Amino acid sequence: MFCLNLCEVLSGALLQDHKLDQVIEKVVRDNQIGEPLERIYMGSSFCSQYFLHLACWEKMFALCEERGWKLTLTLPVFSQKDLSWAKERIATILEQGKNVTDEVTVNDLGMLKYISEKYDVGVNLGRLFFKDSRDIRVRPYQEGEISPNLLSCRSFFMEDNDKIKGIEIDPTNRYIDLRKCDLEGINLGVHSPFCYMTTGNICKFASIHKAPEDKFRPNARCFMECTGIYEHYKERFDGKYADIIRYGRTVYFYNNGCRIAGKKIDRKMYFPILEVKEIMKGGVTDENTGALK
Repeated sequence: MFCLNLCEVLSGALLQDHKLDQVIEKVVRDNQIGEPLERIYMGSSFCSQYFLHLACWEKMFALCEERGWKLTLTLPVFSQKDLSWAKERIATILEQGKNVTDEVTVNDLGMLKYISEKYDVGVNLGRLFFKDSRDIRVRPYQEGEISPNLLSCRSFFMEDNDKIKGIEIDPTNRYIDLRKCDLEGINLGVHSPFCYMTTGNICKFASIHKAPEDKFRPNARCFMECTGIYEHYKERFDGKYADIIRYGRTVYFYNNGCRIAGKKIDRKMYFPILEVKEIMKGGVTDENTGALK
């Protein structure tokens, strides 16, 4: 199944003037995707402030109904100060989008318990559950093989929860071995072409307009500065070039050559950060790497 992961990059501006259609067309054409888009991921894996301030839910729900897409609501980890607000937003979103939203991706145990008990939707374990090392700058490790640690102890978190329908993993290494993992009845979603390398609770872009004494505060309120600014590095590490992008609170690296052994990939979850930036800002991509110049 071909899915588009619009977490972190969706904004009201992207839904204007058919820009999202342009993004989809470019993703499908450049990656030679031979299957229709069936599912949208919306929300955030990493930033509670982005999630709480995102304001184009109704437009996206209407578009999903029109196109026949299903929608997965993705939830980040919320701080205690924002938890009540977050639960109110989740309730509103699930009610407004009930015709298209059939599952929720969670990224911490508390929200896993809350969503599983309160709502009749399928639940996915998000990418923050999988905390295996990841760093493209360490070539011997990144070029090697890994088996995600969490999947070796499935009984710890899955046996008593029949709402868990899927997991989401990142292309952390060149090879990911799932042959020893018990994933019977669980959908496997793999993010591409970027792997998140590190994330945190402080967003430097949110500090741009703040006074010096208010900068770099965890979970600080923002004006979604991330929708208009990001950092992109293309550097040589250990003899090979690497694309590294800081977008919002999170740093990603490009890894489109990951191979999965031992389990069929049920969902290919494409993160169109380069395509969104090119179409929204008129950038030019490098024909060799696909990276924005």
